[in-house]
Amino acid sequence: MFNYLYKIIITFLFSIVIISNSYSNEIDCSKFEKLSAKFIECNAKKLKEKINEDIKDTKKNINENELTKKLKKFKNSKTLSDLGDN
Repeated sequence: MFNYLYKIIITFLFSIVIISNSYSNEIDCSKFEKLSAKFIECNAKKLKEKINEDIKDTKKNINENELTKKLKKFKNSKTLSDLGDN
């Protein structure tokens, strides 16, 4: 009973640590005035990081796509019988 409760508590604490770390990496632009150059620069950095993360996710999804795998198999096949082999 205690071993099961111990595992639940450890899992809960570990998930809180992971979640808090993910929020701490976000850049806070609220400390700058709205129309200042620093505020615009800060927002540009946030946007650039978000776009880079989205591009990485998209590339990962494309590489894992079944259609992409079939296309690579088709390109690498030299004969029609090679294409039919699994």
